[in-house]
Amino acid sequence: MFTKNTSSTNNAFIRLQESANGRVSVKLQKNNFAKDGSENFWGKVDRYTYSTQNILDAMAESVPLVDLGTVTSVLNAYANTVLKVLASGNAVKFGELGTFYIAGKGAVDSTSGKPALTVKFSATPVLKDAVQNVEIASSEYVEPSGTISLVTDIATGKTDGTLTSGTSVLVEGSNLRVGGEDSGIWFAPATESGNLSDDESQWVKVESALVYNLPSKLLFSIPQGLEKGRYRIVHRTRFTTKAGYERKNLVRTISELVEIA
Repeated sequence: MFTKNTSSTNNAFIRLQESANGRVSVKLQKNNFAKDGSENFWGKVDRYTYSTQNILDAMAESVPLVDLGTVTSVLNAYANTVLKVLASGNAVKFGELGTFYIAGKGAVDSTSGKPALTVKFSATPVLKDAVQNVEIASSEYVEPSGTISLVTDIATGKTDGTLTSGTSVLVEGSNLRVGGEDSGIWFAPATESGNLSDDESQWVKVESALVYNLPSKLLFSIPQGLEKGRYRIVHRTRFTTKAGYERKNLVRTISELVEIA
């Protein structure tokens, strides 16, 4: 059982120091849910994450007289204690940084319903102020898109872009789940220079059911009768991870060159 410590020194174990100003890059994307038809954009900061080992190394430089193994043990014990306290139904104050707390997730369909639970973090003004002087080194507009990082011929297991006619292909990447009006997968003939053919009447759509239709993985059959040659796989979707919503604009993803042999 855990008891609350109401001592005035409860938050004093963390003494924050002024940090050096950093720099970040921001990608701007159109807000398709803006009210009154107004045009605005939201920014997504490129994220580079410090690992636990990175943090430990930085701490070792700050407190060289403390054994790194001891610091590691204390951090592990603290993390495990936080998990236990949250699991017992309590919030956890993390010094001058903020508070971890339990919150409801999603809606319920009756007054007696029980929502799912999740963990959120409420940052203090001290923590929020710490990032106010971070410099935005670059800010650019980018169209929403997915990525195709790997194309595998199921018949041969090859990932060199060579596909066997009449078999299946596994496409892996991000933001790939197909859904919404005008979405789908096509094999678009490539020009002599390897570019995508703009004549969509020549594109061959995948009409068979998708074996996998996941954000990171698509598995489907190559269209029957697809002629040998070089193609690019074109993927279009309106799917979004926000429940109940479809993207206003189609997101298009194009693969590297593949060759039907």
